[in-house]
Formats: sequence, C-alpha cells, structure tokens
Amino acid sequence: MPNENVLAHVFLDAVFTNFEILAQDDPEAAALIAGKNFSIMFAAGIGGPKATITVSNSQIKVTPGKVGNPDITMFFPIKKWMTNMLSKKGFGIPIPIIAPWKLHKAAGLITFMKLGDRLDKILQGPNPPKKLKAKLLLNTIAKTIAAICNNEPESMASASTLNGVAELSIINGYAVNILFTGSSVIGRNGKPEDADLIMGFVNEDIFLNLADDKVDIMAAICLGDMILSGDLHMGDIVNTYLDKVGVYLQ
Repeated sequence: MPNENVLAHVFLDAVFTNFEILAQDDPEAAALIAGKNFSIMFAAGIGGPKATITVSNSQIKVTPGKVGNPDITMFFPIKKWMTNMLSKKGFGIPIPIIAPWKLHKAAGLITFMKLGDRLDKILQGPNPPKKLKAKLLLNTIAKTIAAICNNEPESMASASTLNGVAELSIINGYAVNILFTGSSVIGRNGKPEDADLIMGFVNEDIFLNLADDKVDIMAAICLGDMILSGDLHMGDIVNTYLDKVGVYLQ
C-alpha cells in the first residue's frame, strides 16, 4: 500500500507541475487561464506538505510550500482525503478557506477543476496528442521519482548511495533528468549537459507503449527501440524507482 505522505508529495510536487506544461503547450488549457490571475494553496494535513498553484499572465507556476498570501486555501485535515480527491478514489473533501475580500477569486477553483479534467483527458483519454502526452509523462516520472526518493525511507536510503544524473528522453526530442546528490534528489526538465545514465526512446510511440506495459523493456532494447547506456548500477536502482512510480500513480 502506498505511503500516504509520499503520495501527497507525488501529487503536490510532481503531478501538479504538469499544469505548467499544459499552460505552455495545450491551446485548450491556455484558453482556460487567459486573462485570469489567482493562486490556490493545497495543504495536506496539519504540518503536512503544501504546494501553491499560481495563475498569472497566461502562465502557471507550481511551487512547493506556501507562496505569499494565496487567494484560496484548500485544506485537507487528513492527507488521504486529498489523495482520494485528486485520484478520484474514495472519500475526500477539503475545507476551502477564502478571505471575504477575495471571494471574487473563488472562480479559480472552477478553472482548476477544468484544468484537471483537461489533464486527465490527455493522459487517459483516447487519441491524445502523443507528443504532449509523452512530455507530460516524462515530467511526471522524473518528479515522482524525486518525490519518492526524498520522502519514502526505503528509497531515501538507496538514493543516498547515488551521485550523478539520469536522463530519460525521446531521442532527438523532449528530455527530463534526475539529479542525485547523495542527500537529495531533484527532478528537472530538459537535457542535462552530461548524464551518467541515459534511458532513451526512439519516438513517442515506443515510450507511450512502454509506459502502458504494451512493450517489454528488454525486447525494446534488443530491437533498438530503447537505448540504455552509462552507469548500469544507477540504472538498476532507477528501474526500482520506475516500478514504484507505477505503484503510486496506479
């Protein structure tokens, strides 16, 4: 069973960052936030993880913790209530907190819900824009691995033995990387200057089929559809994290 504290971090620190990409790359999402300015903070449990979503100037920024004075606070007394609501599984109701002079910002919640529906449609719906879906999934994987390694005791222990950068990428396309420092793990967008481990996929179709378990990894490597090179010890550990990503995001 997933650790609820880790799962909360996965949503707040990883999944939510997909809204930044949506605002930039998806015309429907861009239309939803056009001309709107508001901020929403999600807080999971007393003293638990928080993240602030800021919509401004047709952009979305997701920041861990509290940023400024959010227009709306969605407080969940129990972490599981938040993860239930966001995963649409089980009971989950927040306590919305809005200052009286900011009631006009309440419409931001409707915009957020529409953005969530749009994200779900791209990631889980039929006939998605493949390039965008692959970009969102790569972003999710890199930042979910970071969330797991920074918060799950077992993964923290194994990650502390790693120093270097792992790259996951569509060859000649979008890339993400994961920085292991021995004391922390950071998921980042973009191709690193130098990677100790490279997991490359020849195109979006191969990557998406692998993500959907439609293709065996070893078969893909043998066929040249996936390239695995560099520090194979790091690769072995990163592969265990990939399995955990599936557990937390199932």
